[in-house]
Amino acid sequence: MIEINYSKKDDQICMIESKGHANYDEQGKDIVCSAVSAIIVGGFNALLDEEALDLTVEKGYAKCVVKDEISEHDQNVLDTILIQLMTIERSYPEFVKILEK
Repeated sequence: MIEINYSKKDDQICMIESKGHANYDEQGKDIVCSAVSAIIVGGFNALLDEEALDLTVEKGYAKCVVKDEISEHDQNVLDTILIQLMTIERSYPEFVKILEK
């Protein structure tokens, strides 16, 4: 199962973390892992405020921590990442779990 944790402060996302594998199908055919990976990596690539963010992407793990104030653009990107991940969770609840920390 993929576990996604996020936290907010003053209604702004300050952390998103994804860990694990969906195990929906074998590696290379797992559409749930592929979807989560595409959302996260694509979203992280759209972030602009590099100095204000601490980004980590590894196999089976990704994390974004907001260290300093970020632009409205980047907050919108983080909101969009979370909304898209919640859509995947609704479709595949046995393979993706999202928790607010």
